[in-house]
Amino acid sequence: MDFLSYDALAKGFADYIYDPANGICYQDEEGNTYFTAYCEGNGNEMVTWGILAVGDALMGTQSWGGKARTFEKYFHPVHGLYTNTPGSTKTEYWYLLYVNTLAGAVYRSVFPDCENVKQKMITATESLSKMAISINHDFNDQGYDFVRGTPWTNKDIYRQPDSIGGYAYNMLFAGIHGGRDDFIQEAASALEKYTSFESNPWYEIPNGATAVLAAAWLHKNGYEVNLEKTLDYIFDTKEGPLQAGQWNGKPVDGLMMGWRGDDREYAESSAYSMETLMPLPFILPAVKYEPSIGKRVAIHALNAVTNFELFYGNGIYQTRPDLSDAVPYEKLEKSRDGHSPAACGDFMGHRSVYGGGYLAWIATIMRPTGCGDMPAWDLSLTDWLATGNPEPTFMLYNQSKKEKTVKFAPHKVWQKKRPDLYPGGVLKGNVLSGQVHGEIEDGQINLIIPPESVVVITLKP
Repeated sequence: MDFLSYDALAKGFADYIYDPANGICYQDEEGNTYFTAYCEGNGNEMVTWGILAVGDALMGTQSWGGKARTFEKYFHPVHGLYTNTPGSTKTEYWYLLYVNTLAGAVYRSVFPDCENVKQKMITATESLSKMAISINHDFNDQGYDFVRGTPWTNKDIYRQPDSIGGYAYNMLFAGIHGGRDDFIQEAASALEKYTSFESNPWYEIPNGATAVLAAAWLHKNGYEVNLEKTLDYIFDTKEGPLQAGQWNGKPVDGLMMGWRGDDREYAESSAYSMETLMPLPFILPAVKYEPSIGKRVAIHALNAVTNFELFYGNGIYQTRPDLSDAVPYEKLEKSRDGHSPAACGDFMGHRSVYGGGYLAWIATIMRPTGCGDMPAWDLSLTDWLATGNPEPTFMLYNQSKKEKTVKFAPHKVWQKKRPDLYPGGVLKGNVLSGQVHGEIEDGQINLIIPPESVVVITLKP
């Protein structure tokens, strides 16, 4: 599978899950639209609905209605924050912070002009802040019980100290969009704590990925934060989540482990589809704020989208080949039932809807250029920290020792977001970069990329 086929993958995935006959998309008794987390599962989780709602907005489509009513269900009216399942009051930290991160993305992409949603976002952040104060900003537990007002831990292996990184992102997001300087200062303080761990605090990748974007924004705006260390945490193959090398001749560079697990051998024995795609829409926009990290991010992103094909079971053992190949597997194991590697499932099912939900995100931010190993990465579409209506900004990394000529078109959703760049329905404007000269012709951006270089460009009217 060519990694530049994500447009087709996203379309095939959407066509399948939005067809009620396939049992993924359903409505409750009130007519609210929900989705199962797995092809053979059931349930109602924000970590699925939120990913799909944002993907739908990024693609510029309107695949289902009633989003406002459904989104409201995930907001707890008593405790004042978003929860993974409507009405839940006891939650693991990584779910809590990931869900509120997704809620922010829903706000910026689906309801950017809704004052009610904005106020709920601020309320949710105030609730998170009160919780953090009550635990002295020590997230080294499994989760929090909002009824009892206390943290809880079932086993030590489930402790999630990296959650303070996800907390920092949520504070910064609300600080920027809510005009709360106190939240921004709180974010900076939380990131200082996050980067002060002597060993990698990684538990689940969403906290680390969002911390990178928060650190990049704060660094750009004059705060003393250790941006490189936030990257070190998530690109860590010794104590962190990143896979590297080959499994029985199949490259797994760029794939992400699921969680810390009982021991390092367990963690290294598998990779997960959601965890592999989820970081990209957050760490790529970080390059816009700090271009010096561009090469590290570009190499990782290319590895991730290239080797993601293994989650479709291409050329390897599959546990459920009878299920639709439009949906990727949840998990990849280094060895299973005498096969290596093996595409399989975990917990509730095999093929993951919330893992596949990120296909739409990737399809919008990874633009084909005609050079198979050099996509143009959109750094603006998923920059949920940006205010107003940001300009399209792209990163390209030429790994070769020769200059390359490329051309690409921004995703069509930009025509809705920035019609001023499309007079008469055709892309026009100026390509701004301190490194290369570019021009727009026939609706495409044409560039000459120097050898062994990372280039960041911005489009302006």
